[in-house]
Amino acid sequence: MDKIQVNKISKDAKKSMVTRIITSIILALIAIPTILLGGWWFLVFVAIALVFIIHEFTNAPAHKSYGPALHIFLYFMTFSFVFWIMIKNNMENVKMDNFFDRWTFEGAFSYMVQVGQEKMLSARISVSTIGVVVTAFVLFFISITNKNFHIDDVTYLFTMSVFIGIAGQSLLFLRYFPKAAFDNAVGNRADYTYNTFSTSLLLIYVILGAFVTDIGAYFTGMLFGKKKMNERISPKKTWEGFIGGVVLSFAVSFSFAILCDHFKRPILPSLTLKNWYWILIISLVMPIIANLGDFIFSALKRHFEIKDYGTILRGHGGVLDRVDSLLCTALFVAIFVIFLSNGWNFLI
Repeated sequence: MDKIQVNKISKDAKKSMVTRIITSIILALIAIPTILLGGWWFLVFVAIALVFIIHEFTNAPAHKSYGPALHIFLYFMTFSFVFWIMIKNNMENVKMDNFFDRWTFEGAFSYMVQVGQEKMLSARISVSTIGVVVTAFVLFFISITNKNFHIDDVTYLFTMSVFIGIAGQSLLFLRYFPKAAFDNAVGNRADYTYNTFSTSLLLIYVILGAFVTDIGAYFTGMLFGKKKMNERISPKKTWEGFIGGVVLSFAVSFSFAILCDHFKRPILPSLTLKNWYWILIISLVMPIIANLGDFIFSALKRHFEIKDYGTILRGHGGVLDRVDSLLCTALFVAIFVIFLSNGWNFLI
């Protein structure tokens, strides 16, 4: 039996590792309180992160210089894709004299539907169809009237704006929908108690699934990585790192969800020990999606011949470099939860 060889870590790699760890701790100290508190705290946190993300993806093509009007347009449309459903839901309910009192977060992502003789809670995420069409037409119009703005600019900016908009909305869904789900469960006299901490557990579960994948892959790849996965897109990623990330992510996220239910704080009323197989499936697929997301955004970076989308996070690059896998994972889990909550009815 061959002895497992551990890679020798260079001084630069050790220095980079320390920098990444310190930056991660600082980010966690900022992000965790907003996730636990929810409400306006988390909404503002997502909005601030979105400002950096939009700035990074619009400036990624170093050989291009998009005009200020286009930048403003992309900021407006991407923000609308993230927050449109919440604004739409509250338009009729909110009055300016009691704006904060009547504003609801979870109502944007849930509604009651009649199924036979019973009413059931339905989950949703949604973007404005008109907004999507307007974004496409404006970008195509610019490509027709501006000789320096090509079709590849249209497809890149349109895809990034819409995808980040839907993925960003998925993060809001994962934080706010659990309250509606628990409200409905308690209303049906299910044995559930919950608070603000309880309703944050679904999002924490997804964050663990995505970030532990990155952590496991990083350290396993650094110590044991030999066989490259795809040098054309991501030269440093190895199969050993991939396997280490998947195994660690599954172990941590699955254990987290099971322990939450054990201590009477399930991540969702439909994701409990009774339905352990759904937790198993999500926990297994999350690290796969996280790796896919990382490869997607790495492919874009290779195309634009850049190392990172930004430099604000030392050791990690930009905000988009840090959350690329999380955005894809959040979108997957949000869709899964929607189908699960809707009884796998694709028509609701």
